Amino acid sequence: MFILKSEVQFDTAHYLSGYDGKCANLHGHRYRVIAKVASETLHTDGQLRGMVEDFGTIKQALKKVERLFDHKLLIEDNGEGREVARQLKEGPTEFDLFMVPYRPTAEEMSRHIYQLLKEMNMQICEVEVFETPANSCSYSEESSCSK
Repeated sequence: MFILKSEVQFDTAHYLSGYDGKCANLHGHRYRVIAKVASETLHTDGQLRGMVEDFGTIKQALKKVERLFDHKLLIEDNGEGREVARQLKEGPTEFDLFMVPYRPTAEEMSRHIYQLLKEMNMQICEVEVFETPANSCSYSEESSCSK
Protein backbone atom coordinates (compact mmCIF):
# COMPACT_ATOMS: atom_id res chain seq x y z
CA MET A 1 0.00 0.00 0.00
CA PHE A 2 1.32 3.42 -0.99
CA ILE A 3 0.09 6.34 1.12
CA LEU A 4 0.80 9.95 0.23
CA LYS A 5 0.37 12.68 2.82
CA SER A 6 -0.20 16.34 2.17
CA GLU A 7 -1.30 19.10 4.49
CA VAL A 8 -2.85 22.53 4.63
CA GLN A 9 -3.41 24.97 7.49
CA PHE A 10 -6.04 27.64 8.00
CA ASP A 11 -7.50 29.86 10.70
CA THR A 12 -11.15 29.37 11.53
CA ALA A 13 -13.46 30.35 14.37
CA HIS A 14 -16.37 28.24 15.49
CA TYR A 15 -19.32 28.32 17.83
CA LEU A 16 -20.45 25.10 19.52
CA SER A 17 -24.15 25.47 20.17
CA GLY A 18 -25.39 23.69 23.25
CA TYR A 19 -21.91 23.27 24.73
CA ASP A 20 -21.38 23.90 28.45
CA GLY A 21 -17.80 24.78 29.31
CA LYS A 22 -14.88 27.00 28.35
CA CYS A 23 -15.40 26.34 24.64
CA ALA A 24 -19.00 27.56 24.80
CA ASN A 25 -17.62 30.97 23.81
CA LEU A 26 -17.03 31.74 20.18
CA HIS A 27 -13.32 31.01 19.62
CA GLY A 28 -10.83 30.14 16.92
CA HIS A 29 -8.06 27.72 16.07
CA ARG A 30 -5.16 27.35 13.68
CA TYR A 31 -6.34 24.12 12.06
CA ARG A 32 -3.87 21.73 10.49
CA VAL A 33 -5.33 19.19 8.05
CA ILE A 34 -3.39 16.16 6.83
CA ALA A 35 -4.91 14.24 3.94
CA LYS A 36 -3.75 10.74 3.06
CA VAL A 37 -4.21 9.42 -0.47
CA ALA A 38 -3.67 5.68 -0.94
CA SER A 39 -3.31 3.08 -3.64
CA GLU A 40 -2.13 -0.51 -3.88
CA THR A 41 -0.57 0.22 -7.27
CA LEU A 42 1.28 2.97 -9.09
CA HIS A 43 0.43 4.40 -12.49
CA THR A 44 2.30 2.42 -15.13
CA ASP A 45 2.42 4.96 -17.95
CA GLY A 46 2.02 8.58 -18.87
CA GLN A 47 2.96 11.60 -16.80
CA LEU A 48 2.02 9.86 -13.54
CA ARG A 49 4.14 6.74 -14.21
CA GLY A 50 5.57 5.51 -10.93
CA MET A 51 3.21 7.67 -8.84
CA VAL A 52 0.02 7.24 -6.85
CA GLU A 53 -1.00 10.82 -7.64
CA ASP A 54 0.72 14.10 -8.41
CA PHE A 55 1.33 15.96 -5.15
CA GLY A 56 0.33 19.14 -7.01
CA THR A 57 -3.14 17.71 -7.66
CA ILE A 58 -3.56 16.88 -3.98
CA LYS A 59 -2.37 20.37 -2.99
CA GLN A 60 -4.89 21.97 -5.39
CA ALA A 61 -7.71 19.98 -3.77
CA LEU A 62 -6.52 21.00 -0.30
CA LYS A 63 -6.34 24.66 -1.41
CA LYS A 64 -10.06 24.42 -2.26
CA VAL A 65 -10.71 23.15 1.26
CA GLU A 66 -8.57 25.95 2.69
CA ARG A 67 -10.53 28.61 0.77
CA LEU A 68 -13.79 27.13 2.05
CA PHE A 69 -12.79 27.32 5.74
CA ASP A 70 -10.05 29.96 6.06
CA HIS A 71 -10.95 33.03 8.14
CA LYS A 72 -14.58 31.96 8.39
CA LEU A 73 -16.83 31.60 11.39
CA LEU A 74 -18.36 28.10 11.42
CA ILE A 75 -21.82 27.89 12.92
CA GLU A 76 -24.14 24.91 13.02
CA ASP A 77 -27.20 25.43 10.85
CA ASN A 78 -29.76 24.77 13.59
CA GLY A 79 -32.13 26.98 15.61
CA GLU A 80 -29.52 28.29 18.05
CA GLY A 81 -26.88 28.66 15.33
CA ARG A 82 -29.23 30.61 13.05
CA GLU A 83 -30.08 32.95 15.94
CA VAL A 84 -26.38 33.57 16.65
CA ALA A 85 -25.81 34.20 12.93
CA ARG A 86 -28.74 36.65 12.82
CA GLN A 87 -27.37 38.57 15.81
CA LEU A 88 -23.90 38.73 14.28
CA LYS A 89 -25.28 39.98 10.96
CA GLU A 90 -27.15 42.78 12.77
CA GLY A 91 -24.02 43.88 14.65
CA PRO A 92 -21.57 46.59 13.65
CA THR A 93 -19.03 44.12 12.25
CA GLU A 94 -19.58 41.97 9.18
CA PHE A 95 -18.62 38.32 9.71
CA ASP A 96 -17.88 35.79 6.99
CA LEU A 97 -20.15 33.00 8.22
CA PHE A 98 -20.06 29.40 7.04
CA MET A 99 -23.23 27.63 8.13
CA VAL A 100 -22.62 23.88 8.30
CA PRO A 101 -25.15 21.05 8.75
CA TYR A 102 -23.24 19.71 11.76
CA ARG A 103 -21.77 20.87 15.05
CA PRO A 104 -18.35 22.24 13.96
CA THR A 105 -16.15 19.91 15.97
CA ALA A 106 -12.83 18.41 14.84
CA GLU A 107 -14.65 15.09 14.42
CA GLU A 108 -17.32 16.47 12.11
CA MET A 109 -14.85 18.65 10.22
CA SER A 110 -12.57 15.66 9.53
CA ARG A 111 -15.52 13.74 8.05
CA HIS A 112 -16.68 16.77 6.03
CA ILE A 113 -13.22 17.38 4.57
CA TYR A 114 -12.84 13.66 3.78
CA GLN A 115 -16.12 13.76 1.86
CA LEU A 116 -15.13 16.96 0.02
CA LEU A 117 -11.85 15.40 -1.14
CA LYS A 118 -13.63 12.21 -2.16
CA GLU A 119 -16.04 14.30 -4.27
CA MET A 120 -12.94 15.81 -5.97
CA ASN A 121 -12.01 12.25 -7.06
CA MET A 122 -9.09 11.95 -4.67
CA GLN A 123 -8.28 8.36 -3.63
CA ILE A 124 -8.65 9.61 -0.08
CA CYS A 125 -7.68 7.18 2.68
CA GLU A 126 -7.82 9.37 5.79
CA VAL A 127 -8.16 12.97 6.90
CA GLU A 128 -6.68 14.15 10.18
CA VAL A 129 -7.75 17.52 11.59
CA PHE A 130 -5.62 19.10 14.30
CA GLU A 131 -7.62 21.57 16.36
CA THR A 132 -4.54 22.33 18.46
CA PRO A 133 -0.94 21.16 18.03
CA ALA A 134 -1.60 18.31 20.50
CA ASN A 135 -5.23 17.37 19.72
CA SER A 136 -6.54 15.89 16.50
CA CYS A 137 -9.21 13.65 15.03
CA SER A 138 -8.78 11.27 12.10
CA TYR A 139 -11.60 10.12 9.86
CA SER A 140 -11.50 7.28 7.36
CA GLU A 141 -14.03 4.93 5.90
CA GLU A 142 -13.70 1.21 6.49
CA SER A 143 -12.55 0.27 3.00
CA SER A 144 -10.80 3.53 2.04
CA CYS A 145 -7.29 2.40 2.98
CA SER A 146 -7.57 -1.10 1.50
CA LYS A 147 -8.20 -0.29 -2.18
